[in-house]
Amino acid sequence: MRVEIQPEVHWVSVTDGTRTPPDLEDRAAKFLPQQNLILANGDFRVFTDMVERWCKQYSHVAGARETVQDVVREWFEQQLIETVLGVQALRDARQWSVQDVDQTWSEEALTAAVMARYHIDIAVKRALGAKLGTLKEKADKAVSNVS
Repeated sequence: MRVEIQPEVHWVSVTDGTRTPPDLEDRAAKFLPQQNLILANGDFRVFTDMVERWCKQYSHVAGARETVQDVVREWFEQQLIETVLGVQALRDARQWSVQDVDQTWSEEALTAAVMARYHIDIAVKRALGAKLGTLKEKADKAVSNVS
C-alpha cells in the first residue's frame, strides 16, 4: 500500500502580489503535482464571501477579521487536501488514466470540490465560537443590556 504525502497549501492573492490575473481568475485553486502543492486563490468569491459573512457576524469582536479568515481558509484547505489525496488513491487503478487523474486536479474540478459549503460553514461556526465566543453569547448580552 502506498502512503501519500499530504500536499502543502499556499494562498495566493492579487492583493499581496502572489497572484497575477488572469491566473486562477474565479477559480478556487490549482494543484501542482510535481511540487505536491495546492495554490488556493485567496480572491475566490466563495472564500471571500464566507469570510465577509462571518466578519459581519463577529463585528462586535475587535480584530476578528484575521481569525475569521484563518479559520475559513483552514476548513477550505482541508477540503482541497482531501480532494487531492482522494484522487491520488485512484492513480494506479486500471479504470483511471493519467488524463482522468489530471482532469480531477483541474482548476474547475477543485473549484467544484469546494462548492459544497454547508459542512464547512458549520465547522467554521464551531471553530469561531471556540475562538471568539458563540453568537448565542452575543445575543444573550444584547438581551441583558436591553432589560
